[in-house]
Amino acid sequence: MFRFGIVTAFAFIGMIASVHADEQVWVVNNWPADAGKIPCSAWSRTSDGAWVVTGGAVKLGSETLDNVGVNSDDAAAHLLDRQCGKK
Repeated sequence: MFRFGIVTAFAFIGMIASVHADEQVWVVNNWPADAGKIPCSAWSRTSDGAWVVTGGAVKLGSETLDNVGVNSDDAAAHLLDRQCGKK
């Protein structure tokens, strides 16, 4: 039974890794100043005017973050408004 648990755990970890392996990851050094380096196709605008990366993930240092975004009053959001339009 213990062996089955280990095999199941490895299968689950492998499944999660394969899902993240297919996801686009953009490496940024300075967040949110580098938000404009992520293509417009990766961004979605929320109802309150904020922008959220929904087409992949952002790697900042050693962390990989999903659904990261910028507030509507942030300078990066204003840059995205100009760069990507007001989707």
